[in-house]
Amino acid sequence: MFNIVPQPNELIITGGKARFVLDEDTTISKLPFIDEFRRFVRKQFDLHIHRDSQATENTIRLELTDDADSDEGYRLVSRDGCIYIYARAENGLFYGLQTLKQLLLQGNGVVPDLYIDDKPRFRYRGFMLDSGRYFQPVEEIKRLIDLMALHKLNRFHWHLTEDQGWRIQIDKYPLLTEIGSRRSHTNFGLRPEGGFYTKDDVREIVDYCHRRFMEVVPEFDVPGHCVAAIACYPELSCFSRKLKVATHWGVKHDILCAGKESTYRFVFDVLDELFALFPDKWMHLGGDEAVKMRWKLCEHCQDVIRTKGLKDENELQQYFMSRVARYVYEHGFTPIMWNYDGVDSADMLDRRIVWQMCGANEENGLVQKELAAGRRMINASAFPYYLDFPYGWVDLQRAYEYEPGISENILGVEAPLWTEYVPDRKTADKRIFPRLAAVAEAAWSAPEDRSFARFEEGLPEYFDLLNVYHVHYATLKQAMPGKLRGKAQSLWFNRRVLHWQGLHNLIDDARVEAAHKNDCSRSR
Repeated sequence: MFNIVPQPNELIITGGKARFVLDEDTTISKLPFIDEFRRFVRKQFDLHIHRDSQATENTIRLELTDDADSDEGYRLVSRDGCIYIYARAENGLFYGLQTLKQLLLQGNGVVPDLYIDDKPRFRYRGFMLDSGRYFQPVEEIKRLIDLMALHKLNRFHWHLTEDQGWRIQIDKYPLLTEIGSRRSHTNFGLRPEGGFYTKDDVREIVDYCHRRFMEVVPEFDVPGHCVAAIACYPELSCFSRKLKVATHWGVKHDILCAGKESTYRFVFDVLDELFALFPDKWMHLGGDEAVKMRWKLCEHCQDVIRTKGLKDENELQQYFMSRVARYVYEHGFTPIMWNYDGVDSADMLDRRIVWQMCGANEENGLVQKELAAGRRMINASAFPYYLDFPYGWVDLQRAYEYEPGISENILGVEAPLWTEYVPDRKTADKRIFPRLAAVAEAAWSAPEDRSFARFEEGLPEYFDLLNVYHVHYATLKQAMPGKLRGKAQSLWFNRRVLHWQGLHNLIDDARVEAAHKNDCSRSR
């Protein structure tokens, strides 16, 4: 029996006497997206398969048909010594080839007569890469995109702006990359770190995704997580403070000023340049961890609260996000934001904003309330989908068995990789794999087809597949550490994330408040 990741909806060994044998005479239909599959065969089997759409023997035939009920679904049939993949659209054919890779690898180039009927559960199946905290070279991003495609994921969420780094070229604001793309040191080794993506880099990555039937979701995080931008243009903050690009992880209290029109002009200018680079019509606006200490003291923010009849700073953030989201929507894009943290109402928040669930406000019922009211959501719940968490926090079984939800307003699932404690490729691989396979099955496979026992049994074959791509994955023992080893992992991780950010914020808040009082006294 074959072990395919993600698990197909239906796989039947039909028992025919014929079988498909991959050899030097094998051909494949001529289609634009087959070259990556041909490279896989050449690398793994040392065979060069030729393009031939007319061959009838020992061929891999890809055919578009009208009888499928999903653009991403496919049927794969092995019979009469040939492989036939049928789909309604080319992305379905592409996913069929991803399944065929695993069949060939597990069968050592031989596939018995069989029938597979397969389609995804969710239309949004994502992976998020945080390039804001650590810059990854273009080639490394391409490697991760290839691995996403192998798991039949179709949304690359690219987190491009952070307190610790601004990573994308914006022509109207050159200091964002001249200054904002570099920090003096990091949590690891106290070494400088930086880099940014030119517009040509971005176009290259977008094209690379499109050739793998993947859409790109850029994230421009506002109003929080903007210290790198404020370090370049201090007037974006409430008090025009001179800051440095943040060096360590932690929630910062300096955020964009929601009361200045110049802030909105900056945000809209940046969005205009992003619209031109990302054609897939998604725009993630962040919206998380926006600490409102500065807004409480800011005359500009307080003036907006008064003139707009807002209740408090939480409603001011809803006003800010809704205004930015309307601009996004007016330009034909779908706005996304992380679901609200620390509030019990989102009544003023534009209903067209898609929420990305990260675990906030589930206990107080706000997520359920918004789903019932029709807000669309993407499930990226921190427990279990945050890939940077150690397996001692979220082991493989917990990640696999989590049910992302059955509401028709849940568009799909996404696994984010936050990178402040993931400084290199080897660490990233161990955190991502095999956990990404568990998320991929939640995104693709029908709930009734999912079984952790079956999934665990198939991990040796899955690891063989990852070996082809030179992935430094976590072993089953590492991914299922047990109570004692899991506790040790948790203690280690907690020690790494301990920092002085909380104390720094207390001292910094006191400075800002004292300066504000002095300004108020002088103004009298």
